[in-house]
Amino acid sequence: MPKRKNKKPGAGPVVALDSSRWSQASRRSVACEIADDHYRDRPSTCRNCGDGFVFTAQQQREAYEVRKAYIWQQRVLCAPCWRQRLHLLGELKRIRSRWARERASVKRDPQALRHWRDVLAGLPRYGLREDRAQRAMVDRLLAAAERREV
Repeated sequence: MPKRKNKKPGAGPVVALDSSRWSQASRRSVACEIADDHYRDRPSTCRNCGDGFVFTAQQQREAYEVRKAYIWQQRVLCAPCWRQRLHLLGELKRIRSRWARERASVKRDPQALRHWRDVLAGLPRYGLREDRAQRAMVDRLLAAAERREV
């Protein structure tokens, strides 16, 4: 029976690294001096749900050389949690846009205000800061709208 090779973390596929394509800040960092010549798959655990995922070598190249993310920036969310984060940010943008257009009607709509509060409450789970001022404003508007309903 043949022996199985133990795979070490990062022992998967490799992609050539070109630090000249990194962002200016990344090129000035210590990482540029000590960088390997290849990206390697990096196993990680999702900060939100605890599931394991892999930050692939190809995803690293895309992040650092194409999108110019800072080299010390690491993925902390698995794909499903990342999609949920983007969904919440999209919802928040849509809500704020509606607020800018229809402030008077949103103030009187408890269902919209509850949804806004829920979106704001969900954001910190996905690595975003809690906007306490906006949350307090929505809570006050919701209390006033619920008083009007009674």
